[in-house]
Amino acid sequence: MPVGRTTTSSEIRAIVMVIVGLAIIVGGVAFFVNAVANRGDVQVRLGDEFFDAGDAVDIADEIADNGPILYSDVAGGSRDLVLNHLSDNPEDGWVAFEARRPGDDRDCAVTWNADAARFDYSCDEGTTFPPDGAGLAQFPVTVTDGDIIVDINASQRASTTTSASTTSSVVISGS
Repeated sequence: MPVGRTTTSSEIRAIVMVIVGLAIIVGGVAFFVNAVANRGDVQVRLGDEFFDAGDAVDIADEIADNGPILYSDVAGGSRDLVLNHLSDNPEDGWVAFEARRPGDDRDCAVTWNADAARFDYSCDEGTTFPPDGAGLAQFPVTVTDGDIIVDINASQRASTTTSASTTSSVVISGS
C-alpha cells in the first residue's frame, strides 16, 4: 500500500502567501496603468516629429534638374508633401507644403508645370499655386548639418501648446 504525503500547515501558508503576493503585484500594476492612462496629459506620438529629406546640395541639384519633389506619406497615407527649392544657395530658400487642400481626396494633388513655373491642381481645373505653395498648408524647413529637415508636426504642436495670458490693471489712488 502506497504511503501518502500530507501537506503541512506551513506549506499551505507559503502557497497562500505566494498567491496573495502575486495578487498584490498584479493589482499594483493595474492601478499604475489605470492612473497613467487617466491623467489627461498623456500624448501618443507615433512616428517622427521631423522628416529628414536628405543632403541639401543633392536635393537642390535634383530639384534644379527635375522640379519639386513629392513625398508620399507612407505612414498614414494622407499627408503627402512637396519640397521645393527657391534659391541658388542650398542652405536657404527651402519650402515644404501639403500636396493637396485640406479635406480633398488623396487622388487630388498638385503637379509641377515647369513651362508655367507653377503647380496645377489635379481636382480643380484652373486652380494653380505658386512655386512656394502659398495657399496650401506649410511645413517649416531648416538646413541642419547640411541636411534638409522638415518639421512635419509643427502645426500639431502649435495647436496643443497653450500659453498663459495675464491681465493686469493699474489702480491709482490717493490725492
